[in-house]
Amino acid sequence: MLRAPQLRRISSIATLAALAVAVLAGSSRGDLSSRYSTGQQRAGELQSQIGADTARITGYQGTIAALEGRLRVIERSVAIQKQLLQQVRVELSAARARLATLEAQYASDRRMLAAQLVAQYESPQPTLVDVVLNSRGFDDLLNKLSYLRAIASANAHTIRLVNAARVAVAAHARQLAQVEARRQRAAAAVLVERDEIAQLRLSIIARELSTAQDRARKTNQLTALRRTLAREAAALEQQAATAQAASFASGSPPPGGCVTTPFLPHGGEYGFFPASATNYNVGEEPTIAARLDALGKALQLHLIGISGYRTPQHSVEVGGFADDPHTHGEASDTPGVEGVPESTLEEFCLTRPFAGPREADHIQER
Repeated sequence: MLRAPQLRRISSIATLAALAVAVLAGSSRGDLSSRYSTGQQRAGELQSQIGADTARITGYQGTIAALEGRLRVIERSVAIQKQLLQQVRVELSAARARLATLEAQYASDRRMLAAQLVAQYESPQPTLVDVVLNSRGFDDLLNKLSYLRAIASANAHTIRLVNAARVAVAAHARQLAQVEARRQRAAAAVLVERDEIAQLRLSIIARELSTAQDRARKTNQLTALRRTLAREAAALEQQAATAQAASFASGSPPPGGCVTTPFLPHGGEYGFFPASATNYNVGEEPTIAARLDALGKALQLHLIGISGYRTPQHSVEVGGFADDPHTHGEASDTPGVEGVPESTLEEFCLTRPFAGPREADHIQER
């Protein structure tokens, strides 16, 4: 049978062992909680970056659609310019062929007229004998000479007409050549614009692809990080349960209780620490912060308050509602508290009203 001193020694040893386990568990829990809090912050940063990448990709797609519309307009303009240029080239080719024909006809007419003039000049003057022998009379001879002169005059008139037509056609051909040059310059300018827009489109597509790849990489990182956070949350919950059991086994339950005094900011490693630009001065926020501070100190947790009171507009902007508990000063989003069991929260007059991992850090008064 064990004596009283032996029983007291055994009890003391058990108490010391429980305290040692609690200290070790608290240190491990603090490190894990710190990693979990850091991981949550990193997850939030990744989510924000993914959203920014998605917005950029949407912007790129809008720009690409606008450039493709502009390219379609320019392609139609290129087709019109090519059609007009082809029409001018056909007209210019016909004018040049007509000019070549008139040039040949002009040269032929000049040769014919020259031959006629030479023949007329070299013919001997008619004598009385010639008139008597070759003509039916003097009138007949005069008629023949008048006929030759009429032919020569007609040939000269034809040459003048052909020459005038040749000059007119040559002028028209020069005009068409100028029009062709202008059409070529216009078509070249449109083609340059088309190529520049096409190159810009390819550049934006490359940027969109790079952003999409970066977003996919960040999405993979976020997925892996969320798996890690889920494991760490389970481990935190298990550690909290173990620490609570060890504390109960040592006969000294954690100092809970419904704290009613307002929260006072402080330093140190454990407790509640409001993030910058947060508001814990409205409604029940000071009391919630004080109870979270007591919880953090009791369980050796570093609890960060990232959202207390929010205006309805701000609440909607961050994904909440215009009438959620934050807008009444009745809630706190507190990374680091996710692994604390609901039963432990109740000891400090706190509760986690919403289920699910996304709401695991949302705390309200019980």
